Amino acid sequence: GVDTAPAAASDDLHDTVDYGSLVAAVTTAGQQDPVDLIETLAQRIADVCLADAKVEWARVTVHKPDAP
Repeated sequence: GVDTAPAAASDDLHDTVDYGSLVAAVTTAGQQDPVDLIETLAQRIADVCLADAKVEWARVTVHKPDAP
């Protein structure tokens, strides 16, 4: 969750979340230390998102193909 009003008013990337950088950080976090539970991975992804002060909340969905 991001307040988009400042960026909408200014049309300046500095006033919002840089999604390219966020995706890169999430990808790195997902590739670190393998985990057994998707809950662990989801929390790791949420933590990366919430580390950006402009992110107020995060909803993470993890798909695990071929899960029993």
